[in-house]
Amino acid sequence: MKALLVNPWIEDFAAYDFWLKPLGLLYVGAYLKQLGFEVFLIDLMNRHDEEIKRYIDVPKDKFFKTGKFPSIKIKKPDVLSFVPRNFKRYGASEEFFEKKLKEIGNVDAVFVTSTLTYWYPGYWDTIRFLRKFYGEKVPIIFGGFYVRNLPSHAKQTNTFIFSGSELNKLPKFLGSIFEKNFETKDINWFEILDPAYDLYNNLGYLVFITTLGCPFKCSYCIAHRIWNGMRFRTPRKVVDSIEKYVEKFKVKDVIFFDDAILVNSKKHFHVILKEIIMRGLKLNFHLPNGIHARLITEETAELMKEANFKTIKLGYETSGELQIKTGGKVQDKDLVRASRILRKYGFTENEVSAYIMLNIPGQKPRDVIEAMKVCKNEGIGFSLNEFTPIIGTDDWIELVNNGKLTGREDPVILNNTVLPFWWKYGMNSNLIQELKHIARKIKEGEFIDTVNEDFS
Repeated sequence: MKALLVNPWIEDFAAYDFWLKPLGLLYVGAYLKQLGFEVFLIDLMNRHDEEIKRYIDVPKDKFFKTGKFPSIKIKKPDVLSFVPRNFKRYGASEEFFEKKLKEIGNVDAVFVTSTLTYWYPGYWDTIRFLRKFYGEKVPIIFGGFYVRNLPSHAKQTNTFIFSGSELNKLPKFLGSIFEKNFETKDINWFEILDPAYDLYNNLGYLVFITTLGCPFKCSYCIAHRIWNGMRFRTPRKVVDSIEKYVEKFKVKDVIFFDDAILVNSKKHFHVILKEIIMRGLKLNFHLPNGIHARLITEETAELMKEANFKTIKLGYETSGELQIKTGGKVQDKDLVRASRILRKYGFTENEVSAYIMLNIPGQKPRDVIEAMKVCKNEGIGFSLNEFTPIIGTDDWIELVNNGKLTGREDPVILNNTVLPFWWKYGMNSNLIQELKHIARKIKEGEFIDTVNEDFS
C-alpha cells in the first residue's frame, strides 16, 4: 500500500522558520514503513527544497539556516476582519503542490499533520486541495497537535481523525478504515525508530527530540497532558541518528526540541553531549525550546560549550508573583544562577537568551520590564513572546470558569497576534507595542526606572 504524508500550509499574519520540522509526521512515516507501506512525503514548509524555489521566491537564510517562509497574501477569514494586518499563506505554491501530487500518483491514504490550533485555516486549505486532486476515493487521515487538542473542531474537515499520540494504535485505526487486518506492531517506536528524514531530498538543518513528556505543570502549557510521564531515548541511538542524517544531508545545524531535555541530565543529556564530543561531530547545536534554568549545572554548561551549542533559550516567562502562580518552574534566582554559570563557560548574550511572555493573565507591565532588566543585568539576551490561551491548559480553564473566555471561541482569534485587539482582560495592542519599544531601549542599554501610569 502507498501512503502520502503532507506537512500543510501555515496561514497567519506572520510565520518564521525557527527550525520547524514535522517530527510527529516523520515518526508516523517511519511507523508506516514498519507496517509495510511505501511512504511518500510532500513538505509544503521545507524552505530548503530546491524544487520549491523554482515556483516561488524563497527568502535567503538568516542565522543558522532559519529564515522567512515564502508567502502570498490571501483573504483574511471573516472572523479576523477587524485585525489591521495582512493575512498570508506561507509555504510552497499550489503549482508545486499539484506537480508533486501528479508525480507521486495514486496512493491508498494521505496523512496530514497539524501543530498550532490557530493555524487551522492552512490545514483546512491543504485538505481542500487534496480533496480536489483525489476526490473522495482516497481517505485523508488528520492528526497532530491541533487534532489532538480540538478533535471535534477538526472533524469539520470530514477526514479520519487520529487524535492520539501513541503510534501503536495505528494498526487498529487503519484496519477500521480499510476493513482489513494490519499486523499489530506493539513496539517501543520512540526507541527503535528514527524520524523518516530519508523521505527528503534537501534539508537545511535537522531537528530531533530525545525525550517525550515534561514533569512540570505550568499553567500556560499543555505538554504535561499530552504524554503520560516521560520517555527517554537511549543516548547512543540519539547520536547515531544525528550522525546518520548529518552525513546524508551534509548539514551543519542540529536542533533539539525536547520539552524537558535537562530532566535526569546525568543519565541522559550529559551522556548525549559526551557521545557527541567523543565522536568529534563538528556541528552547531541549538536548544530553542526554553530549557529549565533551575536544572542547569556547571557540568551541563561545560559539556554544551565543548559540544558547540550556539543557541540556548531559557524559559523565564515573567518576574513577580506570577512565577509561583503559573507553576513555579523558574524564579529570578534560578535565571540569575543559570545565566552566570553559562557566562562562566564562555557563552555570550548572542548565544543565550530568555523567553519572556507578554499578556499572561494577571501579569503587570512592570513584571515584564523587571524580567527584561534581570536578563540585561546578567548579560544574556531576551525575546518577548505573546501569551496564547491554549485550550485545555489550566490558564484557559480558569479564564473560562471566570467568564473571561466563553470556551467556544474560534481558535484563530486566540492567536497571540490577534488576542490583544479584542480581549478586554489583558494587555491591549498599544500596550504591547509600548513594551516592545521599551525592550528595544533596554537592549540598547537605556536604564528604565519608571513605568507609564497607564501600565498599572
